[in-house]
Amino acid sequence: MADLAAGLREKSQWLADHIRKQEWLTDAGGYGWFNGYYDNDGKRVEGDFREGPRMTLTGQVFTLMGGIASEAQVREIVRSADRYLFDESVGGYRLNTDFGEFAGNLGRAFGFAFGHKENGAMFTHMAVMFANALYKRGLAAEGWRVLERIYNHCQDFSRSRMYPGLPEYVDPGGRGLYPFLTGSAAWFLLTLLAEGYGVRGRFGDLVLAPRFSADQWQNGREWSVQMPFAGKTLEITYRHPGQTPHPVCQIAGIEVNGKNREIGSGAGEVVFPRQEITTWPDPTRIIVRLEG
Repeated sequence: MADLAAGLREKSQWLADHIRKQEWLTDAGGYGWFNGYYDNDGKRVEGDFREGPRMTLTGQVFTLMGGIASEAQVREIVRSADRYLFDESVGGYRLNTDFGEFAGNLGRAFGFAFGHKENGAMFTHMAVMFANALYKRGLAAEGWRVLERIYNHCQDFSRSRMYPGLPEYVDPGGRGLYPFLTGSAAWFLLTLLAEGYGVRGRFGDLVLAPRFSADQWQNGREWSVQMPFAGKTLEITYRHPGQTPHPVCQIAGIEVNGKNREIGSGAGEVVFPRQEITTWPDPTRIIVRLEG
């Protein structure tokens, strides 16, 4: 079994290195990103073309999430996505640039006009996954901006023309469409809770590892969330003393039901064993003091 695991790790590493080198491209403008697709003729889809640069968001999301992109490539992907995919009028990052032609050898997506459905719309589930990937790679400010822009756009009825929620996609006029065909809301809440608030499980234990953007503290010095965990209702409140915080906050102190809990100096995360949680009253209130 150990040999099998080692073999799989070796193959995984080879594949990651291959993608990192083979599929990374830089266009004439000096922007870099990963090619995510080949068409039915075996030709690379992304990069410089006669009609202009071609870039997809999907190819960036999964190389970020999978740990394939190097730290330098992560920053370059964000720069390129801001240049080629971001559109304030639709609430965020488009699924792809305008290819300027009917690319029938790429499948059904390009049967739609640009800006609709899978052809260049602000497709919310992939945009939210982009935020998730950015958080996972340590870019809390960038991840938060993705979530905030989507939320603000969709909750503004004058632009989205929809009931509160997240649609499958936003059309070229800014309208949210197909709110019943999306898992984006679940991904949004998961990303905000597990990556932004840093509240998640790990082998049954509770982990608190917050990643807040400095922008999030402009309207107050407290963020709270209530959630069930291990059969208990937890009310978790993060407080910051007032200075502009670093995106990766350090935990300065914790109170559980009014009692201070000992933690290591400059802790980036705190773990509560499940056995301890089951002894807590219901509800339990946790106050986390942040610094940094």
